[in-house]
Amino acid sequence: MTPASVAAAGRGVARAFLACAALSLLVGLAGGLVVGLHYTALSPTLSRMGLGLAALRPIHTGATAGWIFFAGMAVVHRWLFERLEARVAEGDATALPLVNAVARRARLQLGLWVFAALSAAAALLAGYSTGREYLEYPPVCSIPIVAGWLLYAWNFVAVTRYRIRNMPVYAWMWGTSVVLFLWTFAEANAWMLDVLRERPVRDMAIQWKAYGSLVGSFNLLVYGSTSWLGTRISDDKYARSNMAFALFLVGVLNSFTNYVHHTYHLPQAELPKWIAFFVSMLEAVILARVMYDVAGLGRKWADRKRHPVVQTLLIATTTWTFVQLTFAILISIPPLNTWIHGTLAVVAHSMGSLIGIDSMALLAAGTWLMEEGDEARPLDVGAARRGLWSAGALNTGLAGMWLVLAIVGVQAGIGLVLRGELPWVGAFPAWTGPGIVGAGLLAALGMVGLVLPWLTRRAATVLAP
Repeated sequence: MTPASVAAAGRGVARAFLACAALSLLVGLAGGLVVGLHYTALSPTLSRMGLGLAALRPIHTGATAGWIFFAGMAVVHRWLFERLEARVAEGDATALPLVNAVARRARLQLGLWVFAALSAAAALLAGYSTGREYLEYPPVCSIPIVAGWLLYAWNFVAVTRYRIRNMPVYAWMWGTSVVLFLWTFAEANAWMLDVLRERPVRDMAIQWKAYGSLVGSFNLLVYGSTSWLGTRISDDKYARSNMAFALFLVGVLNSFTNYVHHTYHLPQAELPKWIAFFVSMLEAVILARVMYDVAGLGRKWADRKRHPVVQTLLIATTTWTFVQLTFAILISIPPLNTWIHGTLAVVAHSMGSLIGIDSMALLAAGTWLMEEGDEARPLDVGAARRGLWSAGALNTGLAGMWLVLAIVGVQAGIGLVLRGELPWVGAFPAWTGPGIVGAGLLAALGMVGLVLPWLTRRAATVLAP
């Protein structure tokens, strides 16, 4: 086995994960668009057709979470095979048996996650729901999810031996995600214990703490992927810098405290609330760094050269990070949090983070992975132009959807604070539904334009003689 064959195996595993990621994203987009129609007069008709929010919303959120996990795993496994490729090139005989073993476990992990996704979707469409946000599917579906994650952990440890002390920051991010997900996923499923069923306040606090840290686990996958991609486009100086590790530590700390923003209203001790507030204010350090990056966007755009679509998506990631961090710091302030908590403004924040930061970064990494190996070929100008138009449509649609949700959410918050009207009881403005669906459709078209080549190229690879 040669280093080239190891690299080819790594690309094959990565593209298999990317194909599943693209399919998950398309399902999430379709579900999201139908969810948006529930803000229009079509809502009763959709419910009668069996497409009520109780089934659609968890499918939408679950599919988009699956998109992030599948795409993140594509990048991590590509890096693991890079490590194996280097060891084979150095003549390390112990690396040879690992190549097939890692690929086999990765394929098994992929199969387990696909099985879990299909089982959960079937149960939800049949009317089953636990009533737990983000965990509405039957608890038994958690078994293949955890088993797949353990296989990922096995691969990570087998290749790195967890000797990441002198490795770049993305290795630390991915290594931390291994432990963080398993711990917090167990917490998220602790609601089945009788001791928590009898203590609803404690149950709600643990629930939101677990969800916040779960988001942190897939954020580490995303941020690690972005850092890794940066080393492929330029060099690894930043990935080994003190600034990169300082921001990583703040991000990990925030993963354990950001849930408190959802539980300010619960009768808890004041200390956790103050700790969460302090950590949120530390995000101002990250914001300052992002502002510095934003100031250099013109130079980055001028340097897009060989990978124009990838660079454009990374520029969009930086811009949305600036917007989202500014908004996150504002809503972490308790008085301001009161005005928007439980409203569509929170949805705007989550959508902006999920699409503007996480998805934009993974689209960039996935596009690079699909282009990997084509460096010797001339740039496909037509494909690059289509990619740039798709990226433009995605960001324009996302901006429109973010504004609609934020405006409606703030209006509802004002009604809640000043008039005591619950935001989910009051009627939304007539333009809410059309605005969400129109902007969402434009964003969806942009995303489809970006990920469809992943599926077509994957199919061509599989069907090639």
